[in-house]
Amino acid sequence: MIKHIFCDLDGTLLKDFNKILDEDIKALQAAQEKGLTVSIATGRLDYEIKMIMNKYQLKGYRISQNGAVVFDELNQLVYEKSISNEDTLTILKALKGYHIVIFFQTADAYIVEEKIPLIVEFEKSQSLITYNENKNILKELDKHQFISISIWAEEDHNIEIKKQLDKVLPPHLVSYVSSKYTLDITDVENSKGNGIKQICEKNKISLNEIAVIGDSQNDLSMFNITDNSYVMDEADVEVKKHAQFCVESVKHAVFDILNNR
Repeated sequence: MIKHIFCDLDGTLLKDFNKILDEDIKALQAAQEKGLTVSIATGRLDYEIKMIMNKYQLKGYRISQNGAVVFDELNQLVYEKSISNEDTLTILKALKGYHIVIFFQTADAYIVEEKIPLIVEFEKSQSLITYNENKNILKELDKHQFISISIWAEEDHNIEIKKQLDKVLPPHLVSYVSSKYTLDITDVENSKGNGIKQICEKNKISLNEIAVIGDSQNDLSMFNITDNSYVMDEADVEVKKHAQFCVESVKHAVFDILNNR
């Protein structure tokens, strides 16, 4: 019997970066009303999860930045792991020469060197993300505690960048494709799957008693820890190979969880 649902945001519950379908959120709320815990696992920051969970009265855990930061339902920090200044410099060196936008993620903020028009327009298009401009960020790297470094590239160009990064990054750093445009780089111990495992250990529930819903490469670590894994049918073919069930929507995944698992 499933006791806990972990749901991704972008491309899964959150469409086009800013839309949540009523039928999907109502399905999760129905699961919660039946006694299941509903948690969010995303590459986004914690404050964005809080906005969504508060708006829709979801009361589970918050796994942000691909598992680098985890809070429980009482807002207590369960896990956090940042990258060192040396790691930051290594990542920036590896990214040199690519036509990309780089943004730095602390536990509670996105920082960019300059708010170029692309960033300004993206901020206007949705209600969750706010980017903080710091023109001196590259001179002040050692003053910040970064959780991850992320990039924004042309559609699907991040996949090719990941292939190149994986050849040069040290083994303790890992990159995740988190959407068609974004790529996140963080410590290898930071993954959604690892965050979920810690929550399960804390609550003494087995991985057979959870279900996960996602759509992207940064969801693979979730898919790989339980047989109750659901992937969106619009996901990349390679991502689909790692999940047990392919579904049209979060609503369809929750229906199967409540009726068949």
